[in-house]
Amino acid sequence: MDKMTRERDLRILRSTLIVFSVGAIVGIGACYLYFALARRYPFLTVGCAMKQILHIYCPGCGGTRAVRALLFGQLGESLRANPIVLWGAGLLAVQYVRTIRALVRRDPACCRIPAWSWISVIVILLVFFVVRNVLLIGFGYDYLGDNLAFWENFRA
Repeated sequence: MDKMTRERDLRILRSTLIVFSVGAIVGIGACYLYFALARRYPFLTVGCAMKQILHIYCPGCGGTRAVRALLFGQLGESLRANPIVLWGAGLLAVQYVRTIRALVRRDPACCRIPAWSWISVIVILLVFFVVRNVLLIGFGYDYLGDNLAFWENFRA
């Protein structure tokens, strides 16, 4: 890698780190504001169309509860509501640290995300979607407690 390309990549990494940091601060603040306003103005909480129409869970169902629990330091509750949120937050934290390490070492190559990791994210989301709905429909296990009544009435 020539010196010019390396310096350009390091500038991009610095910019990415700044944008990510500002985005994280703004995002966390927006979440706190949303949760403060949602209690007062319930029309702000729309809900999941898949859950309301089909009575099954999408991979994101429980995500709002998981984010709220994570913001208030309740890791177990966040994991129970939707483990994908905690997993995603962990991946973002790891990538943030990797980006800082790449800048300190002045080696942008150690920060690249491998292509296979994107495929693994899709596979994990699909497996999570299938497993949680098989548990709900097939075994009557609804850890969120939102759809079980429908499926019990459907079976009766």
